[in-house]
Amino acid sequence: MQRLKRLLQRKRPHKEEAQKEEQSPAQVPLATPAVSDSPKTPSLSIFERLPFEIRNGFLLAIDSLSDLSALVHASPIFHEQYRLDRAFWLWHCLQLEMGNVYIDAYIANQCNARKFRFKRTREKILLLIEDYKSHRSLSTNIFTRCPGEDEILSIVAFHSSVIRPLVPHYVSWTRENMELLSSPKEISRTEERRIMRGLYRFQIFSNLFGPARYRGFRHGNSLLGEEERLVLFLDGFEAWEVEEMLCINAFMHAKYDSVFREVQWDLHPDNPSFDIVRTGPHTPPGAFHLVDHSEYHGHASGNVLLTPQVSSEWHRNGIVYRGLSVLSSVFKAQDHQELVKVVSEEVVTSVDDLLFDSTNISHQEQRRENRHSDKDQAQDDREKMTFNGDTYDSPPLAWVTFWKEAYSNLFGDFIPRPLRQWGYVMWDSERLANADAVAVLDRAWQAMYTRPSDSEEPEDPRDEMLAYH
Repeated sequence: MQRLKRLLQRKRPHKEEAQKEEQSPAQVPLATPAVSDSPKTPSLSIFERLPFEIRNGFLLAIDSLSDLSALVHASPIFHEQYRLDRAFWLWHCLQLEMGNVYIDAYIANQCNARKFRFKRTREKILLLIEDYKSHRSLSTNIFTRCPGEDEILSIVAFHSSVIRPLVPHYVSWTRENMELLSSPKEISRTEERRIMRGLYRFQIFSNLFGPARYRGFRHGNSLLGEEERLVLFLDGFEAWEVEEMLCINAFMHAKYDSVFREVQWDLHPDNPSFDIVRTGPHTPPGAFHLVDHSEYHGHASGNVLLTPQVSSEWHRNGIVYRGLSVLSSVFKAQDHQELVKVVSEEVVTSVDDLLFDSTNISHQEQRRENRHSDKDQAQDDREKMTFNGDTYDSPPLAWVTFWKEAYSNLFGDFIPRPLRQWGYVMWDSERLANADAVAVLDRAWQAMYTRPSDSEEPEDPRDEMLAYH
C-alpha cells in the first residue's frame, strides 16, 4: 500500500500546477474522468494486473479523495472498478479522510441545500440542530448507512471545491502571524481534521443563523437570538471546539478586512462610475462604505436626516456570515474586477458578529446559571484535564496548557483574542514546541489574569464563576 501511495504522490500536481487548479473546480472523481493516453508506469501496471479482490483492498485503504482521484484518473482498470459503486467508494474514502468530522460535513450539506437556505424558519433551524445533536451523539447509523449517491456527490463537491482549498489558506494566514508554526512544513492528519471541523461548523452556523443574500441584519433580526444560539447550538460542543470556530471567524474577518481595503474605491459612493444611478445625497445602489467607519446620509424636504450608522464592520460581519462558498470565491478570484464583482454581489450588513457575540461572557454566565451542565460541574470540581496525545477528539496541548491542566468550559472573551490569530487550538504538540508556544500561552494568561496584590478579584475566571454559582 505504501508503494501505491508513493506512486500516487508522484502523480499529484506540483505546487505551481496545484495553484492553477485551485482557480477551477477541484479534481474529484464525480463523473467519468478522462483517462490519460500516455503510457502507464510499470508500477501502476503491476497493481492493475492484481486480482479484483486485492484491487478492492487497495481502494478500501485509500484515505484521501485526492489519492482516490489520482488513481482513477490514471488507471482505466481502477476507474472501471470504482465506477461499479462510485457512491460507496467516495463515502468510504471521505470517512477515512475526515473521521468523525464526516458528521459535520453531512450536516453542512443538509443546510447548504437551497430548500433549507432559502426557506429558513425557526422551526426548520431547531429541527436541524436536533438532527445534528442526534448524529453527534452516535445514536444514529450515519456511519453504517451509505447516503444516496446524489447526497454523497454533493458532500464531495463541497469538500473538494471549498473546504479542502481553504485549509492551506488558513494555514498560511496563521504562519504569517506566527512564523515559527512553519515547522514541520506539512500539517498532520489531526491538525487537518481540527481545521476542517472548525470550517464545517462555521459553515453550519452561518447557514443556520447568517444573513441571506441581498438581505442584512440589524439588532435582533436573526431567527434565534444570541443566548439561544449559545444554549441550543454552541453548548453542544466542547469549549476548545468552540474556539476552533472562533479561530476560523478571526481568519475570515482578517481576510475580508484586507479585501475591503483592496476594493473600497471601486464600490465607494463617490466613485464616478455610480453617477449614472446617483440621486441626490443618497448612497447610490450597489455602493458601500467598506472601510470608512460610518456614514451619514439622507435628505427630505430640504432637511438633512441622520440615518442609522452604516459601519464598515457591519458589512464585514454580513459577508463573513454569508459562509465559506463566498470566501472560496474571494480566494479564487483571478483578477481585481472579479474580486469586486464577488464583493458587490455578496456584501450585506449585519450589526452583530453573530458567532462571537453569541459567546458573550454575560450569556455564558446566564446559561451556566440556568442550565448548569456536566461540563460546568467538571469545571467547578477542577477535574483534571490531561494532554492525551495529538488526537482531534481530545483537548489539544494549547488548551490544556492555558487552563493549567484543569477542565474549563469557558471560551470567547475568557480567552485572549491574539491567540486566535495563530489558531492556537489547531496545532499538535510538536509544532507548538517548535514555536515555543507554551511560553506565549503563559504570557497571554499572565497579561489577562494577573491581578494586583491587593485585588479581591480571583486571578482564575473559573474561581469567579464558582463564587457566583
